[in-house]
Parts: sequence; C-alpha cells; structure tokens
Amino acid sequence: MSHHDPTRRTIETHTLYSAHLHEDRTLKVYLPPGYDPANRYPLLYCHDGLEFFTHGRIATIANRMLEAGEIQPLVIVGIAVNKARRNDDYGPDGARREAYTRFVLEECMPFIEDRYAAGGRPAMRFMAGVSLGAAISLSIHLDHPVEFRRLLLFSGAFYRPLLERVEAAEDLSGLEAFMVVGTEETAVETNAGARDFLALNREMRTRLERAGANVTYQEDEGRHIWGFWQRKMPEALAWLQAARMGG
Repeated sequence: MSHHDPTRRTIETHTLYSAHLHEDRTLKVYLPPGYDPANRYPLLYCHDGLEFFTHGRIATIANRMLEAGEIQPLVIVGIAVNKARRNDDYGPDGARREAYTRFVLEECMPFIEDRYAAGGRPAMRFMAGVSLGAAISLSIHLDHPVEFRRLLLFSGAFYRPLLERVEAAEDLSGLEAFMVVGTEETAVETNAGARDFLALNREMRTRLERAGANVTYQEDEGRHIWGFWQRKMPEALAWLQAARMGG
C-alpha cells in the first residue's frame, strides 16, 4: 500500500537557489492522488507558477478531472515568478531571458526530475504560461526545440521580437501548441501601453502554422485575467493528454 492516500493530492514546496539568476525560487509540486515513484508521470512546468495554483486552480482542476477519469495522472510544477523582474525574465528581449532559460533547463529540470518520477524525456515534459509566461514558453522551445515540444499558451504576449523569431524559424514541425485568447483582449494595458492581444495571437498562430507547427487554436469570450484562463484550464489539460497519446 502506497503511503499516499490514493484520493488525496499532495502539494510539496521547495526553495531552489539559482546560480544563473542569483536568487532563490520557490517551486510548488502537485503530485496526483496515488502517486507512486515506481511509475513515470508526464510533467507540466508552469511559469507564474504559484499563480497557476492560486488563481488558475490547476491542482484542483487536475484532481477533479482525474477523479472523473477525464485525464491520466500527471505531475505539475509551478515555478515562482520574480514579480520585479518578470519582464526581464519572460520578455522576448528581456535582459535575463537567457539566464532564466538556463535556470529552467539546467537547475529546475534536474532538481525536479531527479526527485520525482516524472518527465525524464521530452515526450513526457510540457510547459505552460499566460501572457509573458506564454512568450517565454515559446521562446524556450525555439532555443531548445527537443526539450519542450508541447506548450499551453494562454493569451500570449507575442510581441514583435518573438513574432520575428518565429518568422525566421524554418521548421517548427516538432512543436505542438494549444493557444487560447479572449475576444475582449483587444486593448490590454501592459507596461508598454495598450496592446491588442487578440491580433497578436492571430498573427502568431498564422506564423507558427506557416512554419509547420501543429496548433490547436481557440478564441473565446474573455478578458486578460486569470478567471478566463482558469475556465480554459480543463480543455488545456485534456488537450495535453490527447496530444500526448497521439505521439
């Protein structure tokens, strides 16, 4: 008998020091009910990771879907954001984008995947983000196309530098992406002024598909807020597994 109560989810928290970012980062880890280290689980990394748990309610939603038999068990890791440096870390031309990317691949991934029976190979490893978190998810794929092939991109902040990088990418056929954007996201206030996220996402979808990516794209009534992303979370998690089963 596993020491985990099969009906109970477990959430574990770690503090990881990053030599690349010169700071501590909190990692929150959701283990599915009945988690058994003898198995190997799919692994979803989330940027703005604590918000994915609190505002996105991803662990609660995953648990509910598991109990209903709508998804297979997975492990979810929330990587805490440094709010003061979010643009630097996640932005398409952020000052710390490369350092943050190295933190995820060289520090976060080994830390988690050595400790938990999850991930371990690209087909079992996914990434999710909202807004700029979606931008860094796509950016990490462009830099390391083998490591992360399946992405959940909620209302991506797909600004010009990232659109241009995708335009320059010759073959993105290794990428599978679930994209969703709200139809009311036409004038979202950002620190760079108001942006039309709906138009940016339409353009990014076109460019990704032109480069051969497999994109599941949705527009739905909604604004640039966690309430909208939380509502789309079940579909995103179901897609992740349907896509995974398909390859």
